[in-house]
Amino acid sequence: MKKIFTLCVALFAAVSMFAQETKGMFEFATADGTVVPSGSVITKSDVEDYTDPEDGEDNMQIPTGLWIKPVKTELNGEKLCVKLRVDVEKIDHGSINFCLLGNCRSVMREGTYESNGGFVEQLNDLETEWKIGNDEETGKAKYGEATAKLTLVACRKVQGKDQFDIEQFKYEDVGESSTVTVKFVYNEKSTGINGISNANATVVARYAADGTRLSAPQKGLNIVKLSNGKTVKYIK
Repeated sequence: MKKIFTLCVALFAAVSMFAQETKGMFEFATADGTVVPSGSVITKSDVEDYTDPEDGEDNMQIPTGLWIKPVKTELNGEKLCVKLRVDVEKIDHGSINFCLLGNCRSVMREGTYESNGGFVEQLNDLETEWKIGNDEETGKAKYGEATAKLTLVACRKVQGKDQFDIEQFKYEDVGESSTVTVKFVYNEKSTGINGISNANATVVARYAADGTRLSAPQKGLNIVKLSNGKTVKYIK
């Protein structure tokens, strides 16, 4: 019994040490590469307005401006991938959108969500924002707030089987790397920046959330690349 207990303690210590070594492997950063320290709480109230290229409706969003910066991609000789975990703690309306290497998700309720894993080799835009909900009567963006805790999780890509016994790749968590909490606020004090008018732009490519190229809009999340260089995400 003592040997078993000693072995369990040693195993737990090894796992804890391995997870601790993942700290700082992947960092949140700004577009110029400046690291946002883990544990930071930031408030975002700068609003972008844009016109949906599909239906011409005016919408508003507040971007986080966060990118992912790989600092160290190998641990003990093993190349690790990274996932983005999003804990939506509050959302008055609208949706939280987040991406990792072009794979995007859109969520509308409190809860914990994750992207697929990916191997990040350079500074990469997470394209994470709160898309503000519109008032049904006026069609204008409603005042409100949303809060999301973002965590970069180091992972390893392994082969496994799904519930139908079909071989597929999975992404096993190794340890958390960095965490930032973002509080989105839209009220009378919010400021407008980077207004994006897509009225005269044309669609050059359209993708599903998993990166599959589409020939026409589909139900769910659509990612549209425009001729003016902008990328617009919307839910049909």
